[in-house]
Amino acid sequence: MVQYLIRLDDLCPTNDLKKWERFFNLFDLYEIKPIIAVIPDNQDPKLSVCGDLNPYYWSLVRHLQKKDYIIGMHGFEHRYQNHNSGLFRLNKRSEFAGLPLYIQEQKVKAAVSIFKREGVHTPLFIAPAHTFDRNTLKALDKYSDVLIISDGLLRSPYIRFGFGWVPVQLSEVAVKSKHTWTFNYHPETCTDEAFEKLEKFIAQNHKHFVSLSKLTFKDYTLKDYVKEQYIIYSRLARNFIKDQISRFRRLKLVR
Repeated sequence: MVQYLIRLDDLCPTNDLKKWERFFNLFDLYEIKPIIAVIPDNQDPKLSVCGDLNPYYWSLVRHLQKKDYIIGMHGFEHRYQNHNSGLFRLNKRSEFAGLPLYIQEQKVKAAVSIFKREGVHTPLFIAPAHTFDRNTLKALDKYSDVLIISDGLLRSPYIRFGFGWVPVQLSEVAVKSKHTWTFNYHPETCTDEAFEKLEKFIAQNHKHFVSLSKLTFKDYTLKDYVKEQYIIYSRLARNFIKDQISRFRRLKLVR
């Protein structure tokens, strides 16, 4: 049996809401309850290009929560601090990974405080750029109510380090025959073509979309660890080969 979830990243006060509303309307039409990655205190200049702050931002977040959308804590400021690639070695930038525990605790406490002030419940954590480390998990365990990490490379939800993990594997929809798959979209940069593909996919497959409450989590095993490491290092090897080929071509052009 196949199960699908969908996650939208980077909800913040400077969003172009028209780009988001088309997703919300589509989900509501088919009664899909997405994961929404909400930034508590956005300080990322790349996400501040739409001008004025939306004074109704937190009212919107609470409205989405009332519709049973799952609100996730998307870091704290969405501001990258270093080039650490974290547990999964996916991206060379992070707001959390590599920072001392006490600093990560301060970030988590500050984020939690904002959500509590605004009456928003955040049962899961979503790290900007998919980068975080064991200290991030320790800070979340100590200072938040987060139970689930929206990340991972496996094909089904699992339990590890005291948290439930819901892997995020794909940046757009794709037909699968089994396992659990999370599609990760960024409404601010999603093209019309990608959205139309999503519309068609949901129209044909909406019965396979599930909510977090319907997921079953299995224990993380040694076999899972080996599989995950294989995925990580295979990707690193491919990227290394691509970089070397690109470097060789540049040198050849110079000569």
